[in-house]
Amino acid sequence: MSELQREMPASATAQATPDATPSQYELSGDLVTLTDVRLSEAEAIRTIRTHITARHIKDGRRGIAVCAPSAESGCTFTAVNLAVALSQVGTATLLIDCDMRSPSVERFIRPRTASTGLSDYIASEDMSASDCIHSEVLPNLSILYAGGASDNAQELLAAERFRQLIDRCLRDYEFTIIDTPPTNACADARRIGSIIGYMLIVARANVTLLNDVSTLAQRLQEDGTRVVGTVLNED
Repeated sequence: MSELQREMPASATAQATPDATPSQYELSGDLVTLTDVRLSEAEAIRTIRTHITARHIKDGRRGIAVCAPSAESGCTFTAVNLAVALSQVGTATLLIDCDMRSPSVERFIRPRTASTGLSDYIASEDMSASDCIHSEVLPNLSILYAGGASDNAQELLAAERFRQLIDRCLRDYEFTIIDTPPTNACADARRIGSIIGYMLIVARANVTLLNDVSTLAQRLQEDGTRVVGTVLNED
């Protein structure tokens, strides 16, 4: 049985958030904890934050990866909003976009100027993590973007340099959240889970098959990854 199970409304179409947008980033209207418009979704995210804080962070765990069996499940929506919610209570949080096949974090928090990202860091022996991480995007929230789509994502994630980066991030930040690609498309999320150790599974009503969630949880556990909970987004 999962430690956490919570139903959450689906996100609406992204829209610009006017007044609160820092000059160097564009924020999506799907950042529900930053507005008073979609209160039920924001409250659901805060409930997940409470469980993560009480049952994960207080036990000394430093990070989780967020995964889904299939696309359109709301995986990135959950990862980004949870990262924002944790930062709002003073937790120094790092959000990493590890979906180097179809990066999505930028749909929620987009830098106004192009920058280097995860794929650039792994591929370069000379680049430091600080060259790629966007610090204080919001108070207590830093982001490492994917760096664009890559044809060799699996090879990049298999590199020792990636493992070393995650180890460093877990030391340097109070909590690290990793967004991952759907597991029915590639094995990237399982690789990431085996490194960070903990996974939060996201599903969507009438989209994600229950059997797919069960199969994913079983495979993660076989990899030695602990499933800390599930989130069900409403259709």
